[in-house]
Amino acid sequence: MLSEESVVTEPVGSGPGPVVGTDVVFLPQAFDHGTPVYPAQTMRLVAQLTAEGVTARTWHPSAECEFLSDRGLIADTLLQIAVGIASSAGWYAIQSLLRRRSGPLQVIAVFERDGVRRRAALTGDADDVVRALETLDPFAPERSD
Repeated sequence: MLSEESVVTEPVGSGPGPVVGTDVVFLPQAFDHGTPVYPAQTMRLVAQLTAEGVTARTWHPSAECEFLSDRGLIADTLLQIAVGIASSAGWYAIQSLLRRRSGPLQVIAVFERDGVRRRAALTGDADDVVRALETLDPFAPERSD
């Protein structure tokens, strides 16, 4: 069961989000005096997705970013990511990546469909977060019941 779930609609182009031509864009979790701050595992996740044939990168050039490495019980077990997803390949690759994890996750997924941007914030056990992403799937074919 998810401990937190919200899906909100935002104007398209309102800050970092999906990028046309890139399947997955990792978004900063914070800014420190104008410098974008990303979790330490971000570049490893970019490399994993790239190895699987998915185009992935950070929203900002890596030379302009700070990669924060928190240590401790929570930081070592909780995977926190924020991603802009622009394609079905990116959507399903993120789910595949998260299926390989266990324990708590905090995921912010930003996606667009039919000219509407949505931001989904999901927190919970890995299996529950993946199930929620499957339900939200903006790339699934429309059903005509």
